[in-house]
Amino acid sequence: MKSSILSFLAATATAAVTMSNTTTTTIKPFSLSAPPNTDIWRKPPMHNAFNASTYPEQLPTYTLKNFQRAQLSFELPPSDQLRQYDQAGLLLHVTKPGVPDNQTKWIKTGIEFYYGKPYVATVGCDAWADWSLTPMPEFKNGTMPGATIEARRESDALGNSLWIYWIIKDEAGKEVSRQPLREVTWVLAEEYERWSVSIAGYVCRPTTAGGDGMLEAEFKDGLEIETLNHA
Repeated sequence: MKSSILSFLAATATAAVTMSNTTTTTIKPFSLSAPPNTDIWRKPPMHNAFNASTYPEQLPTYTLKNFQRAQLSFELPPSDQLRQYDQAGLLLHVTKPGVPDNQTKWIKTGIEFYYGKPYVATVGCDAWADWSLTPMPEFKNGTMPGATIEARRESDALGNSLWIYWIIKDEAGKEVSRQPLREVTWVLAEEYERWSVSIAGYVCRPTTAGGDGMLEAEFKDGLEIETLNHA
């Protein structure tokens, strides 16, 4: 396992910095494309799609209890080139040996195009998926929708949560504010702490209406992953 992690870092990471309590791994900027009929979505009574394009191809994987945060920035094509449900963003795929593929758990958060507008969207899937949309009020039609998204472990008097943030930056790329999008409580419950989490950028184009054209997204700052160093 240790050698495979080192091989992954050599192939894809621009830096892996270890502090006393955490290790931060930065994966190089990348682009990613997906054909029509790709999605990550699970809805009763029986729909279960998990065939989005992801990067890195060998997803960095950690014990869930060691996960601290993940952040990425990305852009989609101009809005006049987007279709219903086109989307890209950050994927956290939660797995455990012996759990069937159709019962793994996941969280995806990014931008989704819905009825002619881009939204910052978050979907969490424990048994089945849910979905929330946050408007992008300053978006100008015809430009390229983009965002910086972060998922991070946080604690309060009631316990642990995974918080999803939309990070707003100025023209120089400096963070000026962060908008809370979702608090996900189940993923850090004690019964899941020995599960693994795989982390990636993702792109998918669920609808086939509009032809066979690919959807491409640019992840211009790569992917940053921070993990805790405890055993």
